[in-house]
Amino acid sequence: MKKVAKIIVVTLLALMLALIVLPYAFRGKIMEAIKYEANKNLNARLDFEGVSISLLRSFPDLSVGVKNLSLSGVGDFERDTLVGVPNLRVTIDLMSVLRGEQYEIKALRLRNPAVKLKVLADGRVNWDIMKPDTVKVPEGEVEPSAPFRAALRIMEVSNGCLIYDDITFPMFLDAGGLEMLVKGDLSTGYSELAARASAAAIVVDYDGIRYLNKATASLESKIGADLNAWKFTFPDAKLRVNELDLLASGFFAMPDEGYDMDISFEAIRNDFKSFLSLVPAIYSKDFASLQAEGSLALKGFVKGLYSEETMPGFGVNIQIGEAMFRYPGLPEAVKNISVSADITNTVGDADATIIDVRRLHLETAGNPVDIRLYARTPVSDPYVDAKITGKLNLGDVGRFYPLEEGDELAGMLDADIMAKGNLSAIESKRYQDFEAGGRLIMSGVRYKTASLPQGLTVSEARLNLTPSLAELPVLKVEIGKNNLSASGRLENMLAYAFGKSDLKGSLNLSSKYFNVNDFASDSDDASSVSDTASIGIIEIPGGIDFVLTAAFDQVIYDNMDLKNVKGVMKIKDKVLSLENLNMNTLEGALGINGTYSTVVDGKPAVDFRLDIRDVDVRQAFQTFNTMEMLAPIAGLASGKISTLLSIKTDLDGNMMPVFSSVNGDGRLMSQALTISNVNSFNKLAETLKIDKFRQWVIEKVNLSFEMVDGKVFVKPFTTALGNTKAEISGWNSFDQTLEYVMQLNIPRSEFGGAANNILNNLVSEANRKGANFSIGEMIPVAVLIGGTISDPTITTSLKTAAGNAVDQMKQQITETIQQKKEEVVAKAREEAGKLVEEANLQAQKILSDAQKRADEVVRLADESAAKIRSEADKQAEQLIAEGRKKGPIAEMAAKKAAEKVKSEAAEKADKLVMEAQKQSGNIMAKARLESDKVVNDARIKAEGNQGP
Repeated sequence: MKKVAKIIVVTLLALMLALIVLPYAFRGKIMEAIKYEANKNLNARLDFEGVSISLLRSFPDLSVGVKNLSLSGVGDFERDTLVGVPNLRVTIDLMSVLRGEQYEIKALRLRNPAVKLKVLADGRVNWDIMKPDTVKVPEGEVEPSAPFRAALRIMEVSNGCLIYDDITFPMFLDAGGLEMLVKGDLSTGYSELAARASAAAIVVDYDGIRYLNKATASLESKIGADLNAWKFTFPDAKLRVNELDLLASGFFAMPDEGYDMDISFEAIRNDFKSFLSLVPAIYSKDFASLQAEGSLALKGFVKGLYSEETMPGFGVNIQIGEAMFRYPGLPEAVKNISVSADITNTVGDADATIIDVRRLHLETAGNPVDIRLYARTPVSDPYVDAKITGKLNLGDVGRFYPLEEGDELAGMLDADIMAKGNLSAIESKRYQDFEAGGRLIMSGVRYKTASLPQGLTVSEARLNLTPSLAELPVLKVEIGKNNLSASGRLENMLAYAFGKSDLKGSLNLSSKYFNVNDFASDSDDASSVSDTASIGIIEIPGGIDFVLTAAFDQVIYDNMDLKNVKGVMKIKDKVLSLENLNMNTLEGALGINGTYSTVVDGKPAVDFRLDIRDVDVRQAFQTFNTMEMLAPIAGLASGKISTLLSIKTDLDGNMMPVFSSVNGDGRLMSQALTISNVNSFNKLAETLKIDKFRQWVIEKVNLSFEMVDGKVFVKPFTTALGNTKAEISGWNSFDQTLEYVMQLNIPRSEFGGAANNILNNLVSEANRKGANFSIGEMIPVAVLIGGTISDPTITTSLKTAAGNAVDQMKQQITETIQQKKEEVVAKAREEAGKLVEEANLQAQKILSDAQKRADEVVRLADESAAKIRSEADKQAEQLIAEGRKKGPIAEMAAKKAAEKVKSEAAEKADKLVMEAQKQSGNIMAKARLESDKVVNDARIKAEGNQGP
């Protein structure tokens, strides 16, 4: 027995040792397999810190752990992490490893994974990372198998995060606290799976509106997974969003041509309160204690193929009756809530979508609100029939909705708005065929919260609607000490809402006092308006044609006090234009003309012409951070300056100039400037031993300069320092390097003491080089200044000896300016060509899309006309048959009636087709005008960008 026991103990110890040591034998092979598979298939960067392998954790299988795995894109997605998993563990079938064949993955567990899916404005996605399969396997050879094969039994996610950011839609989804567990056998062609998932906080934004805010969700379902056809069937999936429970059934499949689906869903419970939980503002306010009554019926479906060419049909129907809700402790309820609405599209054609809100009614503290909406044919020719009526005493809101302590709300809202007709009537200016009218009035409105402690007051506002425009005759707003008055008008609102036309408008703004700093962030990271580190690119929207005329008595912006601000701002085609924007500031005046453009996505650019008159140079340096780059010695100067400046530059992601792209020219003028404590002048004074060069008092300054490729070139100008005459030219770069030439004529009398020794040395040096120099009353001295602003170098010599070097430097500067100008022009021409080419492609797309819409209008009309004729033929045959039964005379009368029915139907059908053809022609005519405009605007812009 002892011997048997020893054998058992030794065997167990050997087995334990094997379980510990054996995994390390496969560690290298598995890591090589991971890297091989990634490099072979992914156009992305895969990183991970290490791989741990254990037999003990999931015996008798192999457990592989990967730490800090990250998958990042390349190119424009280089800074985006598509997937990040701090802790990933995979269970691999041990026998598949021992056989050296494909490693069978039996379980996958992810801890704290983060997935970010991103769609750019041009439609590119960051998850398109699979390399194209371009390697062809020779005939007769077998394609090598992949190192891994999915034979999953368990897939588990703990505390995950999913972000979907789609600029094209535009939609943003953030789901946090994700938990998921899927069990089944995915090693076979068909498997029954059990799936359970939940999310602790879901945020959904669509087109600027938040539909879900930190909502909870859960899903539980049995799934029939047909992996051969990639079809997943679920007979009774239970979905819960906040308090709303839904039951869904159907299938979702992924064929080669797209995504196929047939899913129906309905609310499990019929109580109104569960639906209220979807409203963010209500669900976040004491929802558990909210009293609610009323019935709910909610159901819908999605059916069909989703692909690049097709979309599935869908429908949602909601009925709410005799509903109310009341917060505990408040005297009033929101009551008599009733909703009857549906959205349907049974054929999967976007133009067949119908929105029908037959009734939406509620009452707040005795104030009724009614909304009705019917919309159809949103693509070909949008039709809308809508009406909104209601009054709301904002002072009563606190009686039925809990406000935060200290919140103030007062005033009256009165709305009575209606619109009915086809959008084509407005587009063709047939305003008599489109009904629209009403008003929106605000009076005595007061709003104050912790986030707006200064309070917002709208003393008077009125919006009048007509078929052609919305008119704002008066708007008076006060925010703290800030006041604003406005009047204006908007055109094409409906056409803009349906994406059919630009939104046109004009607005007149005036104010006695407006402090921009009052609207800046109070956080430490954004305590100053001038701190642009977190501003990001300010996008100018497309589809806007807007003119804004401003007249502000005083504007405070950062540390600037602007007076008498007047001018015109225009927004069109993603460009903001400033016209004659004038103001008083820095003890002088400032005029601005020019443009700020975001035509090229992610690359804003400015083209400004500034007229600065008699401003204090020291204040200007302290106010404008770009002056430190353009004129670094301005911070050490005093006096008044005027300048005419033209500047073009790209801006970076923080709205700061890309200095290598700065180009322009200008002129600087001043009656008198005092410049002192400049390093280069101090060194000059030390070199010549003449102290007056430490402080320059320059009168009648009038110099010209050019900015090319990140450098400011100062053209030669003359000035005087006392009796010393000077000619100065050169350049300084935005990286603080400089190279200037000064030609000085210094009176002989100013050389004394140590200066005479310097002069004698200069004369000796000049004569040694063969100059035969003799000292006269005026001493010509050439000065070359190099190095940097903070650490300059000074070289001096007599002018006759240094003339060639000085002339060579001046010639070099001239040639550099000309060369950079030619490079800028060449680049501008290249960009202009690209601009026109892109415009031509856009124009072709406009015509192509319009042709599709026009063809669809005619097709639908032909189908309707054929249906009218067919129904008329059936009616005619029925009339004749009925008449035949009653005798010959009745049959003759029936034939005449039948002919009339067919004739009227034919006339109606022909008229329908003619109207469709006319509408089709209008669509194409408008598209041709729009495409021509796109091309012409691009050509004009291209010609303007090329310069003279």
